[in-house]
Amino acid sequence: MISDTNKTQAETIVAKIRTLILNGILRPGQPLRQEALSEQLSVSRTPLRHALQALSEEGLVETIGYKGARVAELDRGMVDDLFEMRLVLEPLALRSSLPKITKLDLARAEMALDAADAEEEPSRLSALNWDFHHALYGPSNRQTLLRTIEQLNKASALAEVIASSIVARPKKSAAEHRKLLQVCRDGDATGAIAALREHLQLAHDDIRTGKE
Repeated sequence: MISDTNKTQAETIVAKIRTLILNGILRPGQPLRQEALSEQLSVSRTPLRHALQALSEEGLVETIGYKGARVAELDRGMVDDLFEMRLVLEPLALRSSLPKITKLDLARAEMALDAADAEEEPSRLSALNWDFHHALYGPSNRQTLLRTIEQLNKASALAEVIASSIVARPKKSAAEHRKLLQVCRDGDATGAIAALREHLQLAHDDIRTGKE
């Protein structure tokens, strides 16, 4: 059983390695050797192993039997699966959330968009993207659904990095997000679901184009 200290250290290490991956410093397919990472991050092996396991569950890292781990590589079929699942689950979360959404939730979503407008770092753009979507989905209070969607979003962020679209489409994404936010403010459930589906489909299309 992991101790509280190791758990806290592992969470910190997860954040550091996720940032290195999403910023393109650690590349898809690159081996993650525990000895080198332990020295680079100045951490011990036990929390590092737990961190790599957590990143594997996020879809950012692949374990290779007893050989260690490497940064995940996503093929076109895996990307298609990610977005097909998102297209089912995220509209479900938004539909459940809209009757309960408050002005504060909408303000949180707008704050994430405003911060993203001034951001260029891919890892931060990914985090702010999730902050925006979570602000809209969170009022559903469907925790299992939200955890699943968060994992899909994190894996999608890696796909965007691989396809170089996470920094190539911020203006498009910002416009799509603000359109979605406005229809949510208007209480237009049908329009909100349509705007969300359009946003996810356009993001998927850009990733597929970037990978071809």
